Amino acid sequence: MRVGARTFGPHDAAVVGVLNVTPDSFSDGGELASLDAVRARAATLVADGADMLDIGGESTRPGASPVDVELELERVVPAVRAARAVVDVPLSVDTRRAVVADAALRAGAVMVNDVSGFADPAMAAVVREHDAAWVLMHMPHAVGAMAASKAAGGMPAGVRAGVARIARDLRGRVDAAVQAGVGRDRLAIDPGIGFGKSLLLNVALCAHVEELAALGLPLYLGPSRKSFLGVLTGKGPDERVAATAAAVTSAVLAGARFVRVHDVAAMRDVVKVALAIRDARGGGRDRG
Repeated sequence: MRVGARTFGPHDAAVVGVLNVTPDSFSDGGELASLDAVRARAATLVADGADMLDIGGESTRPGASPVDVELELERVVPAVRAARAVVDVPLSVDTRRAVVADAALRAGAVMVNDVSGFADPAMAAVVREHDAAWVLMHMPHAVGAMAASKAAGGMPAGVRAGVARIARDLRGRVDAAVQAGVGRDRLAIDPGIGFGKSLLLNVALCAHVEELAALGLPLYLGPSRKSFLGVLTGKGPDERVAATAAAVTSAVLAGARFVRVHDVAAMRDVVKVALAIRDARGGGRDRG
């Protein structure tokens, strides 16, 4: 998959560093209150081994309230410019709004991480205009109904039925994007771990189930510090590094192409080892 000037091959697993410019994100909200802080965090994440950075200005944690588009623009666009000034890795904008995506892409981003999975009908035109990459995420409830992420949110109770529903929904979103003129080579899919999914379904999604693989698109996963890991371990967001490592390992072994994480230095090592294990069992190329 081509993301800006960089191409990620079928045997790669890119580490995407989280850079939230929000006061209320579930784990790192309020940490980047100035552009100096944004520049410092961006430089640190890349020095720690991030292949990409994902910049977001609207929290999607359970219970969060949607922000006005003007506020999201005020947060995101300067942050993209600030990060672009100090790092040369591809930048992604985490947004559901085409107007924010357009502004961020003009400021230096090259990917749209669309948590709504193409809810804004103008998003396809923006992606086409900028020849951007586009991640379509599965969210079973309307953006703005963040509290629904605490429960199954209308998803089937069984894991197999839930996975089938996610695959069916994502296939529909992919088909809509292609019909809107966006090439499949610009698309990736994210099953939306933590968004309206049960504990068992979140765990299953870390294993890159066959239904998702059958869609034939790069898989983008964001298990980092998520609440289902807290349920399993009884630990708070900042204490879930080891649990995140287990989830990331499973995802990479199963073929995930992008893993979105907070703790880049630790997860860089996790991805390296997971890739070596995957390759040793015949799932990837010989890395020497």
